[in-house]
Formats: sequence, structure tokens, C-alpha cells
Amino acid sequence: MNWAIIQQVIIMALLAGVGFVCRKLALLDDSCTKKLSTIVLNFSTPMVILVSYQKPFDPDTLNTLMISFLIAIISYVIAFVLVPLIIRSKNKDGLVVERFSCLYSNCAFMGIPLIQGVYGADGVFCLTAYITMFNLCAWTHGVVMMKGGKPNIKQMLKSLLSPCIIITVLGIILFLCNFTLPSVILETAQHLAVINTPLAMMIAGSTIATVKLIPALKKPRLYYTCFVKLILLPALLTVVCLVFRIDTTIAGVNILATACPAAAMCTMFSLLYDRDAGYSAEIFAVSTILSMVTLPLTLMYYTALAGIFM
Repeated sequence: MNWAIIQQVIIMALLAGVGFVCRKLALLDDSCTKKLSTIVLNFSTPMVILVSYQKPFDPDTLNTLMISFLIAIISYVIAFVLVPLIIRSKNKDGLVVERFSCLYSNCAFMGIPLIQGVYGADGVFCLTAYITMFNLCAWTHGVVMMKGGKPNIKQMLKSLLSPCIIITVLGIILFLCNFTLPSVILETAQHLAVINTPLAMMIAGSTIATVKLIPALKKPRLYYTCFVKLILLPALLTVVCLVFRIDTTIAGVNILATACPAAAMCTMFSLLYDRDAGYSAEIFAVSTILSMVTLPLTLMYYTALAGIFM
């Protein structure tokens, strides 16, 4: 398992490297990267989720999904309680960006290809619970935090009608009804799902290429934020999973989802709500680079501890 995640991280790093090079060669620009992001978020990622739900219904599988939701909820509760206590600053714009980056991970863009490579379709099935919680929280709590004012309930409800949420609900219904899609539709969905990993990582690489990394790497505060996001929060969830003896696949999926780097959504929200988008991009870039090391280490120490205590 440890080699599997190391291998997958290397593959993802190389794919991100292709996006980085394409950006430097002007083969990708802001407009193109944005359009590719739209394709991934609205077509490719939803199809990965849909395909993962195309499995025969049985009570054990349903139980797995329910436990996955429970662990995802616990993960967010830990983060919501801890992050405001330990991430503090007099710079309000920077503080909001740091807290958002710690609370919300790149669990779809980076999480899906990672989990798919390590755990396969069963892992993605478990991950849909975490992604659902991410969308629910980011488009409600996250929007309120970024706006710094009263929530616009109508806007948040509209935002929740994202393709990933809609497809997750549809996928669950099909799973509960034990309904298999016609082969033509299913194969089309599988073809769209296949492009998710390369496109998502090329987009990440293209985004990293826009950041001045040397100045960013000289900011101690940024490393502290990355420590909380990439190491502390996954470690706390690891303790919870070990104490309650959660199934290793469910635990591993949720721990890795929590350990993913800062969400790219933070930069988009920062632009939308006039926060420090430049700082957000720096956190995204540095946390993504550091995660290439911390993600394998996170799964390694969880696997080692699970072998001892479970």
C-alpha cells in the first residue's frame, strides 16, 4: 500500500509537471486553465463519482457509505473547532484565507485521482461522502467566512446545485435502487472519468506556474498553515479512526482526503469576495508541493499504527 501511494503521488507530480511546463511555454493561459477546470468540475469529476456508485446494492456496502459520512463529519467538526483556535492573525484578509485553506482540502481535484490510484473504485465510493460534506460546508460556512457578512441563503442553496452534488445524489439513488445504467451510458461515463486525473493535475501544475515560489517559500507563516493542514488535522483524525477501530479503507480514504493540500476553491473565492487571492495561490502552490511528501508519510504512519493497534 505504501508503495502504491508513493507511485501514485509520483505519477500525479509528473502530470502536474506537464501542466507547469505547458504554462511556461504559453500552451496554457488563464483562460484555457479556467475552461479546463470547468470541464473537470462539471463533467469529468461527476462521472468518476457516478461510476463509483455503479455497484450491486448490499447492506454492508450501504453501511460502509454511512460510516464514511460519519468519519467525514467528524473530520470537519475537528477542523471547525481547532482551526479558529490555532490560526490567528491581525491581518484579517490573510487570516480568512489561511483558515479556509486549512478547513477545505483539494479532496476532489487531487483526492479522486489519488484515492482511485490507491484504493480503486471502492475508495472513490467512500470518498464521495467526504466530497459531499466538502461541498455542503464550503458553499455555506465557507461562503459566509469569505464574505464576512450575513449568509445569502438563496445564493448558497443555488450553489449547492453543483454537478458533483447532483450526481452524488443520483448515484446514491441508483445504488439504493440497485439500478445499473445501460452499457452505452456507463461506458461514456467511464471515458469521461478517465480524463479526470491527467486534466486535474495539469490544471494544478498550471496554477503553480503562476506563483512566484521563491518569495512564497520564504514565508514562515505559510509553513505553519501547511503544517496544520497537511499534518496536524490528518493526525488527529488518525487517532479517532484508531480509537474507534474504523475499517482501514474507510479510515485511509478520509485521512488522505483530509491530508490533501489546500483547495483551489480558496483562490476562486478570494477573487470573488476581494480577499488576498495572491496569498491564497501561494498556500495552494506550496501545500500542493509539500503534499507530495506528506501524503505518503501520512498513509505510512496510519498503516503502521493500524497494524499495531487494530
